Amino acid sequence: MECTIKAPAVVKLYGEHAVVYGKLSVAAAVSMFATASASSSTDRKLHIELEDIGKSYEISSEGLMKLYNSYNKRQDIASYIDAALQTVPNEVLPYATIAAMIAGTHGGISGMKLKIHSEIPMQRGFASSAACSTAFALAMLKHSNIMLSDNEAIEIAREGEKVSHISEGAGRIDISTSYYGGYVSYSSGSFKSEGIEGESEIIIIDTGPKKSTAETVGNVRRFYESNRAKAEEYFNEIDSIARSGLEALKNGDIRKAGKLMLENQRLLKELGVSSEGLDAAVDLAVRSGAYGAKLSGGGGGGIAIALAEHPDRLAESMKGRFNVYKAHITTQGAKWYYRH
Repeated sequence: MECTIKAPAVVKLYGEHAVVYGKLSVAAAVSMFATASASSSTDRKLHIELEDIGKSYEISSEGLMKLYNSYNKRQDIASYIDAALQTVPNEVLPYATIAAMIAGTHGGISGMKLKIHSEIPMQRGFASSAACSTAFALAMLKHSNIMLSDNEAIEIAREGEKVSHISEGAGRIDISTSYYGGYVSYSSGSFKSEGIEGESEIIIIDTGPKKSTAETVGNVRRFYESNRAKAEEYFNEIDSIARSGLEALKNGDIRKAGKLMLENQRLLKELGVSSEGLDAAVDLAVRSGAYGAKLSGGGGGGIAIALAEHPDRLAESMKGRFNVYKAHITTQGAKWYYRH
């Protein structure tokens, strides 16, 4: 019997980069999905099929336990990856690590086939790897009849993001938002599903490939180290904007929420994480009638998001200059498939 989990993409409405320094960030799940399907196999191996790139990999129960032991004994993520890549291909390693942690923590697995497919554009700022990790982890857990608490399930999925981004802190807001759906806030190590009703439409403007998040985070770190007072001033302003923006969303005030997004964008530009394409996209969106717009995610390219009274009209007016998607905030996260 096959079980299927769908996990949504994620956009950042407010607070990226400042969140690294303890400030509030607000994210939302949008209606693009990664899908993982799990079914039984006749052997005792785990078969992982990456449908989008036409690659597959299999690993035995013994191989999973070796990976589990290596991961638990790691000095750091980078050294674990270097060792694991001797036997596991790079594109499969995040999933194999998740599988190893499930197998090692919950007493092994029987033979299983897991297929992964995603409609989420990669390296654009949609948290595509987080959605894939979330869908994969929950499909494997559900097929194995392992029901974890929300926090435990999120932490299992985060193991893939740690490997994907070579960072112990990776994936907290992205995984939790893809898991819960809707709006999620995050600050100082804790996240909250905000429970805001409604599925507002949002315009997503694709400006092309983005720099790695590690690179843009590093650039902000250098800015912080060279001008700490100014950086903290920006971070405090972003935190205030995020809190006001969250309140506007709760009140259904899309006009104010959009205006605050534009203020957030101004500060992100000051931090040096925007780009010529993102600046042009935000400017065009506002001139075309958006209440506000900003980059989403690490920046340095990738996507901008915009809120408008008439999303269809805005999307149509921007076509020809950028690839424009119309999506909606989806309240149905991966948790829904896992619990049903």
